[in-house]
Amino acid sequence: MFEMFKKKTLCIYLVIVFFGILTIWHQLNYENFWLDEMNSFWIADPKLSFEDSLIRQKKTDFHNPLLFNLTLKEFLNFTVYEPTNSRILPFIFGSISICFFGILSYQIKKDSSFLFTTFLASVSIYIINYSQEVRPYSLLLMLSIINIFLFCIISNNVIKEKFYNFIILLIFIIISVLNYSTNPFALIILFSQITNLLYVSFYLNKKNNLLFFSLIPIIIFYFLLNSDYLVNQLSYSSYMLSPDIMNVIDGLYFPRFFGSKIMGYIYLITLLFLIFYKKKIILQNNNYLLLVIIFLFSYFIPLTYGLIRTPVLHDRYIIFVLIPVILLISCLANEITSNKIKNSIFFILIVSTLCNHYLEIVNRKNTKPEFVNLIKHIKDSSSEKNIIIYDKFPTSNLVFNYLNNLEPSILKNLNLIQYKDNLPKDVSSFWLLCYTPNKEFNCNISETKIWKPQIVNKKYLVEAKLFKLN
Repeated sequence: MFEMFKKKTLCIYLVIVFFGILTIWHQLNYENFWLDEMNSFWIADPKLSFEDSLIRQKKTDFHNPLLFNLTLKEFLNFTVYEPTNSRILPFIFGSISICFFGILSYQIKKDSSFLFTTFLASVSIYIINYSQEVRPYSLLLMLSIINIFLFCIISNNVIKEKFYNFIILLIFIIISVLNYSTNPFALIILFSQITNLLYVSFYLNKKNNLLFFSLIPIIIFYFLLNSDYLVNQLSYSSYMLSPDIMNVIDGLYFPRFFGSKIMGYIYLITLLFLIFYKKKIILQNNNYLLLVIIFLFSYFIPLTYGLIRTPVLHDRYIIFVLIPVILLISCLANEITSNKIKNSIFFILIVSTLCNHYLEIVNRKNTKPEFVNLIKHIKDSSSEKNIIIYDKFPTSNLVFNYLNNLEPSILKNLNLIQYKDNLPKDVSSFWLLCYTPNKEFNCNISETKIWKPQIVNKKYLVEAKLFKLN
């Protein structure tokens, strides 16, 4: 009987998965929306036609493919167009990812390693945080895991019957195209798989013509769907954000991936130790080799593009690097014959990870603008019910749309107004809502001689100023 399907082992696996899913759900709406999330929510309005959503995408989210926002649009079409509902979609993707971490791990190494893999994925603060954010990264992680899982099944000839093998291959092609269409950085996985196939073919003398030929329709369909997007992205001489190169040098983003500098270096040192300690096994094992290649290419390819064209590397763009990191640590640790070394690695990782996980959850700090909390504060502490958003900056539509679609109980008895040229004639006082990091999105209005500021209320990254007629 397969180890994974033994009753006791399966129960442990399901408990770990449930714990991870529960952690994501527990603080799903702990933070308000970030502006990027508001952007996805704005584009995904189910009342819009596909063409209108595409126009919004090209205008405000042009660095990302449409796939996630389109998926969110379809999801919200079956629910209610509300911010809290939109967070359910990344929650689903994150939950599936946790499940597939264990399944993929068992495909890599058919022993109890998959339990440790599932544990590390379930308590990963990085995976949890991005499973609570309405952006494409949870979808990218989920599709990447499934993609690698199907690739391993085909490359290892797990399915012997031709019909089922064909079905798996067809699913692999579809998942691959979707995966790469979620974010262009996912093409790193494609390049890794091609490199892996070439190495295995020439050095291990194991050819897999089926996988080689499957790459042809994958590449064709990907470019048919994304050619315009790719041409547009390659035209930029500078990217949306300036990458923090110090975070690449200082631990390869591991401190961000695992919650703190200490935890980051514990994982990085453990990973590098295991790779060098078990390098002979890796070079002879197709599965391990693929994971190492993905790990190396996740940094090498973006950094090379940065030197040639423009810096592009950010931790969230390569969220899929967590797949080889967690799998290699889990599986290679179980390859160690010395119980003393093996148990020491398990003990250090389990204890430090659980402690860090507890501290991250209990002491979690808000990192996103508290628009909703500020509105609630105004509602509870002020008799003034007019809340104005000054329509002078590109992000005003995103903020207004987000706030205007909050659950009705939050906005009850409040008047949310988007101020363009002139205020309604019956308005004699109002709260002006502002996003403080954006200098244009401030609490000053041109009619300073007419309107006199009274009180300022502040929450994290946002503030509201009360104006009355002078």
